Amino acid sequence: MRTLVLQIAFLSCTMIPCLAQDKGKSELAIGFGIMPTEDVAAEIFTVFFLALSGRLPDKEVNDFAFSLSYKYHLSERFSLGASGAYNAAAHETRFFKWIDNGPRPRTLAIAVETNFFYLKRPRVNLYSSVGAGFFGSWTNEYDGISDTSYMAPTLHYSPIGVRVGRDVGGFVELGYGFKGLVNGGISIRF
Repeated sequence: MRTLVLQIAFLSCTMIPCLAQDKGKSELAIGFGIMPTEDVAAEIFTVFFLALSGRLPDKEVNDFAFSLSYKYHLSERFSLGASGAYNAAAHETRFFKWIDNGPRPRTLAIAVETNFFYLKRPRVNLYSSVGAGFFGSWTNEYDGISDTSYMAPTLHYSPIGVRVGRDVGGFVELGYGFKGLVNGGISIRF
């Protein structure tokens, strides 16, 4: 019995400092983005060919993505984590005017994401973010028929991101991909 008590005391003395060292390394973020693009490769080729033909793409700002991200800060400059984004009214393609009589597809993107911090101060962070993963889309028609596609690759790149705050803060990112052209929200570090 005495040995068991000594072992528990030893383990608690070694584990408590380990837990204290990880405080502030995890980050959970909830975001809202406008004009997300799940099928990044198709949209880039569409823009390229429209530019070659001399046509300007039609732009619509009527779809939004909600995202949830978790990141672990590996060092002062890098963090690594996972991200998910949900778009309730995605466009099949943003740059051609299709007749929009039916319901638009819904998408769910799940990706691995990393941040590189250019500037990391206690209350202000300037960073870039890259994410790569897969998205699935589905459409529920009015007559009960649904169309589903699985496991298409997706990307997100934000060359500029700003986070303001210490433990709880707000962030804004400018980029291209499944989180949207402009993505912002709140994040909590713990």
